[in-house]
Amino acid sequence: MWVVDISSIDSAQQTFTAEIAVVLRWKDPRLAHSGNGVVRYPLEQIWHPRVGIVNETNSVSRKMPDSVEVDPDGSVTYRQRYVGAFTQPLRLQSFPFDRQTFRVQLVAVPYQSNEVMFVPDQVWIQDGLKGAGGISPSVTLPDWTIENWELKPLVYALAPRHQYSSYAFEFTASRNVEHYILKVILPLVLIVIMSWAVFWIDPINASSQVSIAMTSMLTLIAYRFAIDSQLPLLPYMTRLDVFILACTLLVFFSLIEVVATIILDNTQKKKRAVRIDRYCRVIFPGVFLFASIAIFMPPRG
Repeated sequence: MWVVDISSIDSAQQTFTAEIAVVLRWKDPRLAHSGNGVVRYPLEQIWHPRVGIVNETNSVSRKMPDSVEVDPDGSVTYRQRYVGAFTQPLRLQSFPFDRQTFRVQLVAVPYQSNEVMFVPDQVWIQDGLKGAGGISPSVTLPDWTIENWELKPLVYALAPRHQYSSYAFEFTASRNVEHYILKVILPLVLIVIMSWAVFWIDPINASSQVSIAMTSMLTLIAYRFAIDSQLPLLPYMTRLDVFILACTLLVFFSLIEVVATIILDNTQKKKRAVRIDRYCRVIFPGVFLFASIAIFMPPRG
C-alpha cells in the first residue's frame, strides 16, 4: 500500500481525501501457463480474495481496470488506485491543538482470518520499500503535518463469529494551529480586551460605557457566526468551544458591570462605582489569563 497523496482532512465531516495505490499478489497454481509473459484476466473470471476498503465513502473511485496479471508459475498480481474520501472517527476534544490517527483498512470479507492472510510483500521490502508500503513525501495537505505511519495486519470483526482478515495503513498527523491562532483566537482576544475599555471610563459617561459594552457584545456575536463554518459540529465541547464560551461570558459580564456602575452612580454612590471599575481592571484580565491557560494547557501525559 502506498499513499500517493492526501489532499484534505475535513474535521467537520470526519473524513479525509486521499489517493491510495494498492498492489495485491497471491499464487494460484490452477492459473499456471506455459507462456513466456504474463496473461491478463478480468478480475471476476478468476478466484480472488474480494478485497474491499472498510472506510471508503461513495465518492471513492477506482482509476485502473479490474484485471489481473498472471505469471507462468501462477503468481497473480492485482493493481488498483483508489481516489476519494475515507471516513475516520476523530477525537476532537483538544481541537485545534489535536493529533489524530487516520486509517485505510483493507478487508477480505468472505474469508475468515485463518483462510486468507495479508502479509507484506517481501519483494518490495527487498527492493527497499519499508514494510512494503509508505507515503509520498510531497503530499498536498496544507494544514496538517504527518508525523509517522505504519502498516499492520488486523482482524475485522463484524460479529463474534465473523472475524475477517484485514490489513491497514495508519498515519498520525498533527494539526497546524497557526491559522486558528491568527484568524480565530487572536480576534477573540482583541474583542474581549476592547470590552475592558469600560473600566477606564468615568461612570458619569454612561452612554460611552454602554456603547462600548454593547458594541463588544454585538461584535462577538457576529464574529461567532462568521467562524461557525470553520468549527466541527460535535455533541461535546472542544477546547476552542470552551475558549469561545469563556470570551462570551467575560464580554457579557463587562456589560453587566457597566449596568451595575451606572445604577450606583445614579443613586449617588459614585465612589463605590469607581472602586468596582478599579477592581475589574485587575479581576477581568486575571480571570481571562487564568481561563486561557487552563483551557489550552496540554493535558498531563
